Amino acid sequence: MKILNLIGGGDVGGAKTHIISLASRLSRYCQVKVVSFRDGPFVEDTRAAGVDVEVVQNRNPLRDLHALRRIVETYGPDVIHCHGARANMMGVLLKRWVQIPLMTTVHSDYRLDYMGRALKQASFGMINKYCLRRVDYYTCVAQRTARMMASRGFPAHRIYTIYNGIDFSQTHCSIDRHAYLARFGLDCREGDVLCGIAARLTAVKDVPTLLRAAQQAVRHCPQLKIVIAGDGEDRESLESLADTLGIRDHVLFLGWIDNIHEFFAAMDINVICSLSETFPYVILEGIQERCATITSDVGGMPELIDDGVNGYIFQPGDYRMLAKYLQTLCEDAKLREEFAARLFEKACANFSLDVMARTQLSIYESVLEAYRTRLKRNGVLICGAYGKGNAGDDAILKAIVAQAREIDAHMPICVMSRDPKKTAYEYGVNAIFTFNIIRMLCKMHHCAVYINGGGSLIQDITSSRSLLFYLFTLFAAHHSKAGVIMYGCGIGPVNMPANRTRAAKILNACVDVITLREDDSSTELEILGVTRPKIYLAADPAMTLGAAPEAYVSAAMQAQGVPEDREYLVLCVRNWPGFAAKAPIIADAANYAYHHYGLETLILPVEVPRDLEAGELIRMKLDHQPYSVDRRFGPEITIGMIARTRAMLAMRLHALVFAVQAGIPCAGIVYDRKVTGFMRYMHEDLYVDLQDTDEKTLRVFVDRMMKMSVQQRNKNAARLRELEKVNRRELKKLIMEHRK
Repeated sequence: MKILNLIGGGDVGGAKTHIISLASRLSRYCQVKVVSFRDGPFVEDTRAAGVDVEVVQNRNPLRDLHALRRIVETYGPDVIHCHGARANMMGVLLKRWVQIPLMTTVHSDYRLDYMGRALKQASFGMINKYCLRRVDYYTCVAQRTARMMASRGFPAHRIYTIYNGIDFSQTHCSIDRHAYLARFGLDCREGDVLCGIAARLTAVKDVPTLLRAAQQAVRHCPQLKIVIAGDGEDRESLESLADTLGIRDHVLFLGWIDNIHEFFAAMDINVICSLSETFPYVILEGIQERCATITSDVGGMPELIDDGVNGYIFQPGDYRMLAKYLQTLCEDAKLREEFAARLFEKACANFSLDVMARTQLSIYESVLEAYRTRLKRNGVLICGAYGKGNAGDDAILKAIVAQAREIDAHMPICVMSRDPKKTAYEYGVNAIFTFNIIRMLCKMHHCAVYINGGGSLIQDITSSRSLLFYLFTLFAAHHSKAGVIMYGCGIGPVNMPANRTRAAKILNACVDVITLREDDSSTELEILGVTRPKIYLAADPAMTLGAAPEAYVSAAMQAQGVPEDREYLVLCVRNWPGFAAKAPIIADAANYAYHHYGLETLILPVEVPRDLEAGELIRMKLDHQPYSVDRRFGPEITIGMIARTRAMLAMRLHALVFAVQAGIPCAGIVYDRKVTGFMRYMHEDLYVDLQDTDEKTLRVFVDRMMKMSVQQRNKNAARLRELEKVNRRELKKLIMEHRK
């Protein structure tokens, strides 16, 4: 495999390190050549690393393009890989003459690359935005950056993620910090704690936040010193700000430095406070020299740092929280050492140079295969009640997307959503507005399979309009020659005679496969007279999801003020006609669980903000203080919270699904027959209609849940997980039949 890298040549910092180190290590696995459009330090360092590099510098883009075409003809690359705005422009110009994949690495948020420099933003920035839209494939240096690109309409199936890596096998640098700072004419006293930041002094690095945090921290920790390595247009204003804040004696400006390893070896703490980053090398370089780490919540930092476990993460601009973390680490040398050791161990395992090189090689192989096997009709279009903030619907979508990617990791996936930008960002997919009919029809003409995905979409209990819309999408997809599957769904109730006739007609004529999440829906299809599609009993797609890592669940519970050392009865309720009259009865069950079994009450909404009012009605009727969640979390966090409870009483279907997945005893209060269907499918009789709910019944439910065996709970969950595999099996078959 031959790779041709294009780069402007004026790069410094992380982008320069990324390209040189990656090209050098990739040379072990394939042939690599670098073309730089500027001579100078970058070219010298690249050659010193043993990489084949050629300079094209004619000060005329057309002449540069001519020279570049000659290099391509001679070298014969399999992939052209661009880095930076100048390289992107030349790559797009070159694309007209070459029929090979053109890809670029997104090292930062391209909208912020020229922040504070209006002229460059209006020229280079705009050209780069144009060129980025015309590149074939993208590698993003952090998953968050990949999601950002997807949310801006870049094709999600052409976006890959790679994390920066360095060679952690290099010897730890040992240095006398007093002598080191003396080189710069600066003094360091015994007992000083040095907090270093290595960055270009520009607006996007937000160094003022660090200075404001330092002003607060030094009141309690006078031994704290902020050491700034770097230069830029903001240096003068930063020095002035340090004077204004009265901390000039605690802030040391070193200017540009030649040896970053010596710098971090002299530091105790490494900090970045940027407004935008992807996966900055300065963090890895600080880790290599065993610095404790504090970063703003940007780019891939949450994938590297487990907040409070091996470092600290704060929200960009939050100088008060940064001050708190600075003070904590400044006062506790042992904690600094523990954080540094834990983070070093994690970085060695997951963010080494070898891992980065193998990941990039795998990306090249995937790109070549995708480019070679380009299909006119491929991928899936997913339609459902998405983008409305319902954790149950979110869980369904997450499961379907994950299963589609298991079938083909780089297959195009598009979701019809009420909030397409948010859906694209959260799931890394393409997304369109649910009711944008023109775009929907266009997508249907290119997708292999249309997924009417999860939930009870074929029903008219909420409205006939939604039923008619979903029936129309089935009709349109079928006539667009896409395969049509109704995926892990519930059917009914369809009450109006005219709607029943329409539904039966469309389902028989337009649907290829229906997989059902419970057997009551099978009965409903039989009564409707739906016989032509292949119909299978399966389970809710959300059964494939698991709990988030313990650290993330703990952080979520702490943020909501929910203690982790208690046993809970969790309530998941919603507003529904008749609920207000039954709220005191549900509260009585919670009071009973509290007084007889010592269970605290946890009120957990599934759809925010719609469920909050119902939770408040329960709270008002309790004789003890409950705990409650008032914000929306993803399904994995929600499952993780439920897994830490003792029992659940719920109206929401997916709360019950999550409880089964987590192995927690659950009882249902039925407002919709889909809840009854699920509980029966689970071989459970712990459910009661909302209008029939009374104190005695719910107290019995609490008693029975407290006696339920773990073996019984796990057996039911295992059965549903096995049934759920039918969904993926049928989707895969349909995709293979219709892609071309």
